[in-house]
Amino acid sequence: MKHMLSQTFLLVACAAMLLPLTVSARRVKGSEKKLIHFGWVAPSQPDQFLKSDLKDLDGTCPFDGIGLYPDLRLKRGDKVISYYLPRQVGAPQMLTKEDFKDFIPAFRRLQETRLKHNFFRANSALFNADWFDDEGWKRTLNNFGMLAWAAKESMCDGLCIDIEAYPYTNQPFRFRPELGHSFEETAAQVRKRGKEWIEELNRQFPDITLFTFFWTSQCNSSFKADHPEYQNMTPTGLQIAFFNGVYDGAPDTMKIVDGNEGAGYQAATEADYTRIVANFYLYGSAWIDEKNQDKFKKITTMGVALYLDSYVPRENAGGWNLFTRTDNPTNMLANNIANCLNYSDEYVWVWCEKGNFWPKICKAPHKFWNENLPYCVEALEAGKDKRAAMFKYANKEKNLLVNSTLESGDSGAPFGPDQTKSGIVKWASWQSSHSPKGTIKAENGMARFINVTEGNIAQGTTDIKVGDQFVITARAKNEGMYGSPKLDYFFRNSKGQGLWALQVSTAFNEDLGDGWKRATAFVTIPPDNDIVSMTVCVGVSGSQDPKGEDKGILFDDIEMYRVEYPWMKK
Repeated sequence: MKHMLSQTFLLVACAAMLLPLTVSARRVKGSEKKLIHFGWVAPSQPDQFLKSDLKDLDGTCPFDGIGLYPDLRLKRGDKVISYYLPRQVGAPQMLTKEDFKDFIPAFRRLQETRLKHNFFRANSALFNADWFDDEGWKRTLNNFGMLAWAAKESMCDGLCIDIEAYPYTNQPFRFRPELGHSFEETAAQVRKRGKEWIEELNRQFPDITLFTFFWTSQCNSSFKADHPEYQNMTPTGLQIAFFNGVYDGAPDTMKIVDGNEGAGYQAATEADYTRIVANFYLYGSAWIDEKNQDKFKKITTMGVALYLDSYVPRENAGGWNLFTRTDNPTNMLANNIANCLNYSDEYVWVWCEKGNFWPKICKAPHKFWNENLPYCVEALEAGKDKRAAMFKYANKEKNLLVNSTLESGDSGAPFGPDQTKSGIVKWASWQSSHSPKGTIKAENGMARFINVTEGNIAQGTTDIKVGDQFVITARAKNEGMYGSPKLDYFFRNSKGQGLWALQVSTAFNEDLGDGWKRATAFVTIPPDNDIVSMTVCVGVSGSQDPKGEDKGILFDDIEMYRVEYPWMKK
């Protein structure tokens, strides 16, 4: 495992070195990343939005947005035509703005909920398999344009397209020699159509976000990168030409999200997610013409997918069975949602089939997701904001550190410049031998550091195992000008060696008033390092006051709590 992990991280490092900085130009901060629901069961009809209580729309739904399939009813003369977009091969009806008039105010209501980042959905059925059919192309271009316009008017982020070659879509990206054109002629025509298509989307929705379940992430190996011709006779053989047409016509102000469907569905460990990043940034642009490389890197972002049903234990597992790789699939789900968000550029999407997040709105035959997988909603929330969840589920009734209030006592040595112990019960002290030493002493249930240039007080615990999570907090008050307080933790292995590469320092940046600040560290015991103990430290880095008048830094209330998720309790 160690060797495999090191290889994966090496791939990521190589990818970062090989690619220019513009690759990650659209990567956003963690707090700005979005978790999007796609799947079988979600509100889709106007009444479900307009007549539902807002709390029922997002009260049991841990997402930032959803995929919207408007199930249209087209009024054509004295007829009403049911028009379900995913099955409308060749786009037989010309859509109009009037067809969406009931959906736009309904979908706009989502902006009053947490579901603010939504996408109109479509698949490749709306394309005509005969790319030389001008009349058919007019319908395709019109209908995709109407979808983009409706998405804009509904205040959605953009349009989602699933280009998978489902049989019911008539697989429009399959090369058909029976139509009388060579592959080269057809590819050139598809490229031309791709350019026209993306231009129409942007005409109707300027600077649109095009969300794809997968895009060029299909190119995930050096063989595929070097031999794109092997795709030619597959059901998706014309997609490379289409991609290039899209980048021919795309403005550099739009955004294309590659959802990494296949790799994301199969990812089970953090190493799998690092591999997704490496493959995407090493090979993802290989099918794109040299002239469009800069544009690709500027407007294409890496999303990550997760297939929720694969975490649900069942007898007939099939090909998607991540639950078989763990004894706690809920915890695995929480960890992997966190991994998805950590490694994505901006968007993470969850495909959901046999479950329902809107039981009061969608009267589907499928159960509420928490009935399929205990604490499913809570696990998704925990993965979205890992730190908030760790703090929420920390057992604050049991501080694992002894004498957290820093009461003084006989620790074997008085305080002073040459001390080896702190004078604080159960806390040892350390000061670097490579810089001037100061004084660490107990003071009214606190610890004061005076003229300490590099030192700390520390307490260790062996009550840990791989995967355990902890929240550590401490308060500090800087009454001087020559040092900065910090909260640290580090590990030791069974040989007593300090694993210094894993040491983490946390700043005191939460203002508590009256000069006091708090630091909070969130700890997960990592695998593959033979860890047997963890040491918690509070200390100071700085310099000495040459006049000897600096009052130094006070510490108090050092606390360490074990995180106890409800799905981890036996």
